[in-house]
Amino acid sequence: MKKRWPIAGLTILLSVMLAISGCGSSNNDGAPEQGTGGKQEQPGEKVKEFEMSLRHTFINEADQSRVAMLNDVIQEVEKQVPGLKIVTEGVDVVVNRSTKLKAEFAAGTPPKMFYNFGGSDTENYAKTGHLLDLTPIVEELGLKDKIQDFSEFTVDGKIYGIPDNGYIEGFFYNKKIFEELNLTPPTTWEEFLAMCETLKSNGYTPLALGAAEAWSINMIPTNFAATLGGADFFRGLKTGETKWTDPEMVEAFKRVKELLDKGYYTENTLGFKHSEAQAQFSSGKAAIIFDGTWGLNTYANKDRSVVANDLGFFKVPNFGGKGDNTINASFSTGYAFSSHLDDNEMEAVKAFIKEYYQEKWQKRQLLESNRFPSMVLTDTEGVEPIIKEVSDAAQGMATFPAFDALVQPKIKTDLEAGMQQVVGNKTSVEKMLENMQSFQERENNKE
Repeated sequence: MKKRWPIAGLTILLSVMLAISGCGSSNNDGAPEQGTGGKQEQPGEKVKEFEMSLRHTFINEADQSRVAMLNDVIQEVEKQVPGLKIVTEGVDVVVNRSTKLKAEFAAGTPPKMFYNFGGSDTENYAKTGHLLDLTPIVEELGLKDKIQDFSEFTVDGKIYGIPDNGYIEGFFYNKKIFEELNLTPPTTWEEFLAMCETLKSNGYTPLALGAAEAWSINMIPTNFAATLGGADFFRGLKTGETKWTDPEMVEAFKRVKELLDKGYYTENTLGFKHSEAQAQFSSGKAAIIFDGTWGLNTYANKDRSVVANDLGFFKVPNFGGKGDNTINASFSTGYAFSSHLDDNEMEAVKAFIKEYYQEKWQKRQLLESNRFPSMVLTDTEGVEPIIKEVSDAAQGMATFPAFDALVQPKIKTDLEAGMQQVVGNKTSVEKMLENMQSFQERENNKE
């Protein structure tokens, strides 16, 4: 298996972005000095009008600031490219990732511009020939050294997407509740269990969870597994170096089942979506939620969260395993493009990339959506304190990407179905993982 990328130094970069420095762009707003915009209309020349599709996944209320920013970017791009009209489409992220894009790439008809995941998604789409190789454009626009990390969008040395934000996963907690009960963030599994019991016995839901969307619950055991097995634990599934039945994997999933059996998660969790679990935490009904920093768009927003002024963060506690002092952090989502573009559409793609990937838009995204920029910022004035707290928690840690960036897409959906059965007490952890190993071997044999 091709080694995806060692993201050593990512947490340093995430911290560096929080310090005002002389790094980054060479002009005031961070726009690359190199590059080209759209074609300029010549006197007397009739403009040829054309439309391009752009699909995003920003459909939740918490994402409307991202939609507003995207629309502002589009207005600027349309001014630069005569005749261009960009038509946007918002699609649920799970539907887009698991259904629509797969079908469209199989048919050879992906959207012209679209929001995409790196890792295995990008690998599979690149193999079809329908995904645009951005390597020459990235070099032409001078972005190679301005984007913090391209590795999840790089396949066989070619760049097929440009990340627009990064994330760190861990436990967000309500400091007010912790102070009330004299609790401190746990550093061991035993302390974690004691913390949950104290919260439950005092009438709080310790851990918000919406298992109706199984990707949500699978964040937790896969992070536990990496903490027990090491930062490279999930990289070995495709080669057989790691198995779903390995002791570290079994222990990780059994610990999550223990939390379920003790009643530490949201009651009837299979009836709630992840957004509803986020609401339980942001309303103060639950003391803790495991999430990525994308959730800060809700938790740190004073209009949508009563915990915005009392928001804290801690990483997965050390378990005494190979992955102690590791954290899940990556740059795994961003924009990608169809390879089927005519000359006008190619100019529009270049203009979009040149406009979108500027420091002014990255700074706005950070301030309005609390999304970690994919570009190192030279100005961080006004950034919420929780951003620095999260970055400090990751400082000095080895990092690893989400497990689904390292396995086949079918494995992701198999695990979701299996874990929902575990949550519903329809099967045991051991049986579910035995099935997962069979599914993994099936997928590996296809490659």
